Amino acid sequence: MLDFLKNRELNGNHLFFKLFNDMSDLVYLTKVGEDQSLSYELANESAMEFSGLTVESFGKPLQEVLPEKVFKVIEGEYQEAMAKGEPITYEDSVEAPPGFKHYKSSANQHVYWESQITPIFDKAGNCSYLLAVVRDITERKQKEDELKRANDRFELVWNSVADVMYIFDENERFTKVNKSFEKLLGWTEKEILLDDSISIIPEGSQEDLSRIVAEVKKGKVIPSYETQRITKDGKIVDVLASYSPIYDLNGGWDGTVAVYKDISERKQYETELKKLALQDPLTGLPNRTALYQRIEVEMKRAKATHQMLAVFFLDIDKFKEVNDTMGHDIGDELLREFAHRVKGCIRKNDLLARLGGDEFVILMNELNDKQEAIHIAERILLSLQTTWKTQNLERKISASIGISFFTDYNQEVKSLLKQADVALYKAKEKGRNNFQVYG
Repeated sequence: MLDFLKNRELNGNHLFFKLFNDMSDLVYLTKVGEDQSLSYELANESAMEFSGLTVESFGKPLQEVLPEKVFKVIEGEYQEAMAKGEPITYEDSVEAPPGFKHYKSSANQHVYWESQITPIFDKAGNCSYLLAVVRDITERKQKEDELKRANDRFELVWNSVADVMYIFDENERFTKVNKSFEKLLGWTEKEILLDDSISIIPEGSQEDLSRIVAEVKKGKVIPSYETQRITKDGKIVDVLASYSPIYDLNGGWDGTVAVYKDISERKQYETELKKLALQDPLTGLPNRTALYQRIEVEMKRAKATHQMLAVFFLDIDKFKEVNDTMGHDIGDELLREFAHRVKGCIRKNDLLARLGGDEFVILMNELNDKQEAIHIAERILLSLQTTWKTQNLERKISASIGISFFTDYNQEVKSLLKQADVALYKAKEKGRNNFQVYG
């Protein structure tokens, strides 16, 4: 029985040392002397090979078996572990010795390692040994470095694009914004991430965003969506937005990345084009197209409310003579002054338009009776009586006016305008400088 136990002990020790020496981690057992001196008591084969230890190295002070620089580092870490009385972990890098096979790094390349130092205390509470387990983390560090490089490249691209980009999570809270976001909308990333009360959505547009988010949650990509956003100083900007879902490791929706292209200049340009398409370039008044659009709207409204409309046709008496004798520059100035005087006579909601040449039209809505329109016509004729001064030349100018009323709610636009035109020619026949009502 005694022999059996002895053999099992021997076999157990053999197995322990075999496992001990087969470990890829470096393992050092360091003895702490009464004078706090340090000496290796035990090390596995990997540790001996890496540190250049031999059997003769055991029992000798560490400063005699290790390079001075290495000893200083290890001594400091050992003293920290003893002072704290608990395991400590730290990372460092060393140059792998030539031919060291336990590391994946080639010779003369730096190896990253993680050391855990555990103090071992005797019954009296004194630290008698230090167990150091050193693990090669080179591959992990390389992956971390590659991930950092990838993140750095992402940050470079993220903050270099001209378009606004930001990410919000499943609770619709900002998690990241780029530099273009800060430039266009005014808030820094720090401000936007720390203050949940900040909103870039103009009042009344929240419902549209909620609808879009609901679609993105279903996995849909919103590629192009014109909308408006509000800046830190309250300015409204037009943007072309796109939204794409972000997924977690389990494939669940985890947030959204939004991209905004600033289209404020384009929208302003489009507005100017629309304005030019509906505006007379000489006088700045609405043109024929704008007039027809407005008349159609007002006729529908008048039909629904049973209110009266009036249309005036006006032209300047003997304007062709002015153009032919005094030149087009004088004629253009005369047209602008005529538009100015007539506009000063009509009501705020009335529309004055120029059809071309010296032909103008007034649209009056929400009339209580025909007399209101007649008073306006009288006011216009009176305003023209004052002597006109153009380029140091003085002359008298008058106008003829034809008026038609929209009381037949089945009447069409062309018919209403034709009646006013007929009344205008009637005013001409009666000697000009007067108004006539159709009918």
